[in-house]
Order: sequence, then structure tokens, then C-alpha cells
Amino acid sequence: MSLLKNRPLDIFYALYLIVHLPATLFIDMQSLYPEWLIPDALKNVLHFWISLTNDPILQGGSTDSPLWAWIRSFIALEAVGQVPVFILCSYGLYKGSKSVEIPLLVYGVSAATTTFACLATVLALPVHAPPLPPPLIGSLALTPEQRTILLAVYTPYIIVPIFIACDMAGRLSQRGNMNTKKLY
Repeated sequence: MSLLKNRPLDIFYALYLIVHLPATLFIDMQSLYPEWLIPDALKNVLHFWISLTNDPILQGGSTDSPLWAWIRSFIALEAVGQVPVFILCSYGLYKGSKSVEIPLLVYGVSAATTTFACLATVLALPVHAPPLPPPLIGSLALTPEQRTILLAVYTPYIIVPIFIACDMAGRLSQRGNMNTKKLY
């Protein structure tokens, strides 16, 4: 195990995972919890966010519409696949464990893929200057400001996972090359 100060990327990744955990548990996953289990303060945070941004992803995750089954499946994947990675890999990165490389590679690819679909949805929605014209009131449309906010918030969640996946693939490849050289 090398000193933590000599592993700035590991520190960054661990902090990213730690910061991502509460957002996932308390905001993204609200649609998975029974209504009575969610404190009013957290419901209010989600309602504020949706009123500010008209976020189609979080709105779609809380609906029973079959058109949004894809986002509900992504939220379930986040619950069973990503939350354990956030916890175990942030600790493993802190300790300098090489055993986090494969889970982080899988996380990076999975998170980038799911976030790509979310960004594509945000980019595909019609954009209109406020106030929205009558046919769009209550439907999925964004103001230019809402689209800008959503892109600013979602974009790091594709960039960082891609970077993590590439870094972990490189580390695994390098370790594989070192093990191959030992055989000859």
C-alpha cells in the first residue's frame, strides 16, 4: 500500500464516490422507497429540484409509465450495483487496495452508459423560452436555462466514470503485462 498523498487520483475517486452516495440514496432512489419512509425534507429537496429544472429523469423514475421503465431499471441498477461500489471501493481506494480495479472498471462503464442515456433524453427534449406554450405545459419540455442546468449537473457523471473506467483498464492492463513478463 502506497501513501495516500502519493495517489491523488485515488483520493479524487474516493471523494467522488463518497459524495455520490448520499445523492444516490436520498434523491435518485426515492422512487424505490415506500412513501412513508421518505422524510418530508428529502421530498421537498426533490420537489424543489424538479420545479427548478423540470428534470425528466427524476420525474420519469417516479412514474409507472412503461415509457420510463428504462430509467426505473437504471435506478434499480444504481441501488444494487453502484451503492455497494461507492461504499466498498471508496474504502478500498483509501487503503490502496488493487482489488477495487475491476469493480471500478465495471462501475465506470455502467455509470457512463446509463448517464449517456440520461443526457440523450435531456438533449432530445424540446426547448422553449418561458413561459412554455399551452401545448407544452405539463409535458416534457425545457427552458434553455433548465437544459443548461441539467447538462451542467449530469455531464460530470459521464466524464468522471469514463475517466475511472479508462484509468482502471490501464491499471489492469499494466498489471497484466507485468504478470505476463514474469512468465517468460
